[in-house]
Amino acid sequence: MSAISNGAMSQNASLDYVQAAAPRTRRMRGLTTFNIVIVLILFAVLVVVYISNVVTVDSLMMEQIGLEREEQLLLQERETLRAEINMLSSYNRIQAIATEELGLVHANQQPYSLTVFGMSPSAAK
Repeated sequence: MSAISNGAMSQNASLDYVQAAAPRTRRMRGLTTFNIVIVLILFAVLVVVYISNVVTVDSLMMEQIGLEREEQLLLQERETLRAEINMLSSYNRIQAIATEELGLVHANQQPYSLTVFGMSPSAAK
């Protein structure tokens, strides 16, 4: 039995030696190359999103400024057109055109009605 036990012991000893000789050490989770690359990629994506957001906001602000200027121009044009309408439809202008260009005269007396064939205008209605 001693031969068997010596052989078993030497076999156990060799296994113990192998296990003790190469113990697996756990790597510490920290800054590995993969983690650094992932962090840099995430940082780059965040920078790109931020820059695109700034560019979009700037373009929208410029568009708003342009639309406000256009609104002011349209309001000024509307006021100019209203003033022109008031000038063109004024009584003095219409009277001047009627008398000078059309030869009309202002009536000094009330218009009168004619009776034709014994019918008056009030009876015709």
